[in-house]
Amino acid sequence: MAPIPENSEIDYNLLVSVLSGKASPEEVAFVTAWAKQSDANRELYFRVKDLLDLEKAGERQLDVEARWQEVAAQLPQRRAGWLKYAAMIAVLLLAGGTAFYFGTRSPEQEVRIAVSGNAPAQLKMLPDGTKVWLKGGSSLQYKPSFGKTDREIRITGTAYLDVQKGTLPFVAHTDKMSVTVLGTAFTLHESAVIVTQGKVKARAGEREVTVQPNERARLQPGGALEKDRVNAQLFGAWRDGDYKFDNTTLAEIKDVLISNYGYEVEIQRPEAFKGTTISGRIAMENEKTVKEVLAAMLQAHIEKTGNKLIIQPK
Repeated sequence: MAPIPENSEIDYNLLVSVLSGKASPEEVAFVTAWAKQSDANRELYFRVKDLLDLEKAGERQLDVEARWQEVAAQLPQRRAGWLKYAAMIAVLLLAGGTAFYFGTRSPEQEVRIAVSGNAPAQLKMLPDGTKVWLKGGSSLQYKPSFGKTDREIRITGTAYLDVQKGTLPFVAHTDKMSVTVLGTAFTLHESAVIVTQGKVKARAGEREVTVQPNERARLQPGGALEKDRVNAQLFGAWRDGDYKFDNTTLAEIKDVLISNYGYEVEIQRPEAFKGTTISGRIAMENEKTVKEVLAAMLQAHIEKTGNKLIIQPK
């Protein structure tokens, strides 16, 4: 198959064929390369994928137009016609046994998007244009009225959100806290929020704090919301493995490893690392590279046993 031209469009039939599992390995490789070519391509890929994944095949009546109307108003005009055409192709593929369909949905039924526990971080686009990266094992939920009467979502696990500006307030809930967005980008855990850009209001029970860029608000065991200063970029780097260290201490690295990967971290002979910092932009895309890169930069031995990292000087 020929090389992909820069800023190229993808063939409608090809993309839907890949997403429905009907494509050849060469076609899958071609679409994968196209999706990596730009943010716009990735967003379009996942938008079409989300549409196809919304419902498993069943006996309910198909309603492509209703499903299309939920997203059409939020897409750039050039892409809007494209996606509607792709949706129509999906209906044709149903006759050949594809395992997805666009179905009607009761007003009470929420949309739920989940990422399997062993999957890499995935980018999702909400109907209002908000971008959400979900870590493996995480999920988000929102009502079909999202973007029309409200902009509220529920996050389980870990997510990074880049919120689209709008007239309706954007609220993200976890089981332990809620965050009202006054700005744009932040990382959200079950009991912590780390702000990259703009600012948010974090609330847990009757307690509320405003969180600014490079600040973190964490829910403490006693119920208090406490803030501290952090390098927010590091706490969101689990999305793509692009870490930008800036005189980062071992204590800060430990904090990032716990937050980003859920590790238990033990530092042996911490006095040997006194005054040690690391700086620079480093790619750490998986567990293996995290261990190798940090071991080299810290001049340390790093062992992993189960979910525990043991860091000790050489």
